[in-house]
Amino acid sequence: MATAERTAGSGGYQLAEDLRLNTMDIVVAVLLGVIEAAIEIVGALGFLERTIWAGGAAGFALYAFYNGTTWILYWAGAYLRKRSSVILLAAIVTALVRWFFGDPDGPLLLFYGIFPAVFGMAVFSLMRWKGGRMLFALSLAVTAAMNQVAAFIGQGGMQLAEGAFWGTVSIIIGFIGGLIWGPLAWYLGRGLERAGVPTVEEPPALTGPQQSYA
Repeated sequence: MATAERTAGSGGYQLAEDLRLNTMDIVVAVLLGVIEAAIEIVGALGFLERTIWAGGAAGFALYAFYNGTTWILYWAGAYLRKRSSVILLAAIVTALVRWFFGDPDGPLLLFYGIFPAVFGMAVFSLMRWKGGRMLFALSLAVTAAMNQVAAFIGQGGMQLAEGAFWGTVSIIIGFIGGLIWGPLAWYLGRGLERAGVPTVEEPPALTGPQQSYA
């Protein structure tokens, strides 16, 4: 049974292979992106976020803690397909669907998705896909923290969080939250794997393209 705990024992890390997507990778990423978008649309996440942000420092701290949950499905997809680029594609799909359905942040959603995802993917690269649950914890923690930074950039600064100090605190809270949500995504991916969702044995960035298993 494939798990993210297993890694190739030899060979270097191939960034190009980690960024490449095959047909099944695309299918999984798009499906997860649409599911996440549906969850966020039904939950009126865009309006909820703006309401929470109106709470000042406390609101941004709350947002920082839960924003990492919106990345769980993407990380589960990365577990299944063993390519970090699945995360980026899924985030883009979610942003496009939410934008199409009239989210108040419109095209900013693409920035909110792409900016944090790139940092999370960088952790996969720097850690060479090694570490299992620790890899997932750290990569999602960095993403959640940068998700918070993206929110501040999109809103024109930290003034809504009552200044730089509380804004920085919220970024730290986002990182801590991500340390929780990353392993949760790992377990979700493992559960989906056991349920028969197509997966791969090892990260292609370490081993090269390989067979998928249903």
